[in-house]
Amino acid sequence: MRIAQVTKYFEPHHGGIESHVLGIARDLIDKGVEVLVFTSNIPECRKRENLNGIEIYRSRSFFTLSNGPFTPGIFLNLLKENYDLIHLHLPDPFCSVFALLTSLIRRKPLIVTYHADIIRERGCYKILNSVYEIFLYFVLWRAKKIIATTPNYAQESRILRKFRKKIEIVPNFVDAKRFNPDVDGEDILETYNLKSKGIVLFLGRLVPYKGVKYLIKAFSMVKEDLRDSALVIAGNGPLKEELKKIANEIPDIIFLEIDEEKIPQYYAICDIFVLPSVTRQEAFGISLLEAMASGKPCITTNISGMPYVIGDTGILVEPRDVESMSSAIKKLLQDKKLVRELGKKARKRVEREFTLEKVIDKLDGIYCDILE
Repeated sequence: MRIAQVTKYFEPHHGGIESHVLGIARDLIDKGVEVLVFTSNIPECRKRENLNGIEIYRSRSFFTLSNGPFTPGIFLNLLKENYDLIHLHLPDPFCSVFALLTSLIRRKPLIVTYHADIIRERGCYKILNSVYEIFLYFVLWRAKKIIATTPNYAQESRILRKFRKKIEIVPNFVDAKRFNPDVDGEDILETYNLKSKGIVLFLGRLVPYKGVKYLIKAFSMVKEDLRDSALVIAGNGPLKEELKKIANEIPDIIFLEIDEEKIPQYYAICDIFVLPSVTRQEAFGISLLEAMASGKPCITTNISGMPYVIGDTGILVEPRDVESMSSAIKKLLQDKKLVRELGKKARKRVEREFTLEKVIDKLDGIYCDILE
């Protein structure tokens, strides 16, 4: 069985979908499945490469529109290489057209993992999104199966609701060995003098949809009652300087650069992880899985797939609800027994639902059903 994975970016480009495709490709190869990855040459590197058994075909991109690189070489490579099934990862306006046309021309079965909607409501993006949805409808119509990462997102997405009978739920996954409750973060605690603090953590990109400014406002209310608390914000992004200004008058807010190798240690130092996202651009919340695998209770917002991810192992608040977020943080910081109980439940939920082994078993079953 030879599977063509089609994705706009891939290793060494960093991102959630890139990590997802790399993870499933590695484990599929371990199960004896041959994997080909068709992607853009961003960042520029070898156009043809074998990465631990993964056959990678990279093509030049001519321009990027709405975070989608126009890479016609992907279409040409899909037309000439040999494989049994096309697995397309969305959102990706240009590759969706390439995969659809190839599936029709070569009569290859197509499946789609629908990671998220494109949510842009301003100016020309709204018009472009309307055009994209026309093509997207035909892609999903052609697909034998559509994989959604949570049942919540499948129900909330306006376009996915039209294809309910085709949808299979295959969640994202986390490396439960790398992220675990036994990771030691002592050096970070000592470096930033945090040993005596109740620590709240956010880790992620500092962009509007993450809602970090609401977390800062909530923490300012926490600080009024719990002076031995600290907020650690680990990440980079266009809002970093603006967020620093908002936090300037609030003590014990620490901004950290993300060191990829130390990410498990960031989770290790915290008592609570908070993901305060405010729009459905946050479709799943991989950082929630990383925190849960690390044995930490999470507070997140009641949108997209996040309620499904945390289940009964954390606390949900409404987006932008600063008072509820503040109350949830205070509740956990003042109840260490509850923090331990929720942390243990979170780890068990990850082991039960969100390991790569569980995901690969489901995915391999879908491939076999279609090809049989």
